[in-house]
Amino acid sequence: MGRRNSAATREIGQGTRSREPCRLRVRGWRSLLLLGWLLPLGIVHPAQGVSGFSLRFYGNGDGDIDRVKIPVEGRSINLGGDLTIEWWMKATRTENPSSACLSAAGDLWIFGNILFDRDVFGPGDYGDYGISLAGGRIAFGVNRGGDGFTLCGSLLVADGNWHHIAVTRRGSDGRMQIFVDGRLDATGWGPAGDIRYRDGRSTSYPNDPYLVIGAEKHDVDRATYPSYSGWIDEVRISRIIRYEGGFTPPRAPFTPDGDTVALYHFDEGPEGPCTGTVTDATGMNPGACRYGSADRLAGPVYVSDTPFAIPPPPVILSGPAVFPLATSAVVTWTTDVEATSEVRWGNVCGAWSQSLSNSDPKRTHSLVLDALSPGAFYCLQVRSANAGGSSDWTPGDGLGFTTRAVEFRIHLPLIQRASDR
Repeated sequence: MGRRNSAATREIGQGTRSREPCRLRVRGWRSLLLLGWLLPLGIVHPAQGVSGFSLRFYGNGDGDIDRVKIPVEGRSINLGGDLTIEWWMKATRTENPSSACLSAAGDLWIFGNILFDRDVFGPGDYGDYGISLAGGRIAFGVNRGGDGFTLCGSLLVADGNWHHIAVTRRGSDGRMQIFVDGRLDATGWGPAGDIRYRDGRSTSYPNDPYLVIGAEKHDVDRATYPSYSGWIDEVRISRIIRYEGGFTPPRAPFTPDGDTVALYHFDEGPEGPCTGTVTDATGMNPGACRYGSADRLAGPVYVSDTPFAIPPPPVILSGPAVFPLATSAVVTWTTDVEATSEVRWGNVCGAWSQSLSNSDPKRTHSLVLDALSPGAFYCLQVRSANAGGSSDWTPGDGLGFTTRAVEFRIHLPLIQRASDR
C-alpha cells in the first residue's frame, strides 16, 4: 500500500528523499523489472458505432495536472471486494518506455506508466490498488495491510491500436485476472479481504482519497513512477466480476446496469482541453479533469479518435492481377487496411453473371474462380469493404483475360525402384 519510509528507501540503495518514501515491498526488483516476454496478439477491430470523444493524456506526471480525479471517500466507487475495471486504450512503447515486470509479491505496478492509481501513502487501511503499462503490457496490483501482489500480463498492448482491457479481483480469495481484447492474459492470487479506502481516515497527502486516471497521483519522482501517455475511453467500474473466461469485446459504448458503479464515456467535448466535470453515466461518481502541462503537451484533451469511430473505406493499393488456367483463375489484390474480398465476372465486361466473396478481413486478397470454360474470354472487377464502407469496383472498365485452351500440367518422370526391376 503505497510508499514506505526513507529507511526502506535506503535499504534498497535508492538514497534518501524528503516526502518520497519508497513504495516497494520486495527485494530484487531490478531483476524483476528487466524480465518480460512477448506473445502474439490479434488486434480487435471494433465495429461501426458512435464516434464521440476519448481522452488523450501526455504523461506530464507533475503539478496535479494531466489527469482525471475522482473522489472515492463515502462514494459507491470505493469498492473493497469483487470488482471489474475495464476500458479501451491506445498507446505506444515510445511514449511509455517503462520496463516489463514479472508477476510477484509487492507493488511492482508502480514502476510502469500508471493508468489507474488508487494508491495511498503508507499502510492504507484498508487497502489499495493500481494499474499500469509495464513494458507495453498490463500490470495490475492489489495491496492489503502491507501484503501486496502485482499481476503482469504477457500480451503487448502498446502497439498503436485500440485494445479493450479488463481486470478483475475476487475479494473472497484474492484472485486477480487480466483480459486483453476478450482473451484471458494472466491469472494470479493477491491478498483477500477488504481493500476499500477507509472513510474518514486522516492523511497528510491530499490525493489519497482519489482514484486518479492517467497519472501517478502523488507526483512523486516521475522518472521512477511515470505517468501514462496515450488515449483512454469508455471506463466502466463494476461491483461484480464481469468475466470468468474469454468473451467478445464490446462493439459500442456501455449503458449502466445495476452492477455498474461508475461509467465514464468521456464524451463531454468539444475537442480540445478537458477542464471541467467528467460525467459518470450512473450519476453517482463524477470526476474532474485537471488540465495542464509540465514540460510536455498539455493534457488531458478531448479527441475524436475513439474505438467506436467509423473507419474510412478500404483503398485498393495494387491489382487486381489474374493468373488463368483452363478451367479456373486466381485473382489477387491488396488493400491499405484489413477488409473483405469480393469479385464479380462474366463473359462480357459490364455483364456480371457470377460473384464470389470472402468475409475474412485481410490486406492481401486471393480468390479462385472455378468452373470456367477453356479458351474462353472473361471480364472481372474486385472490391473490398469494412465497417466504413466499400471501395469502388476495380478496375472501372473491368479486367479482361482468356483462359488457357488446355489445362497446364507438370508430368514428373517415373523412377523405377531397383527392387521392381
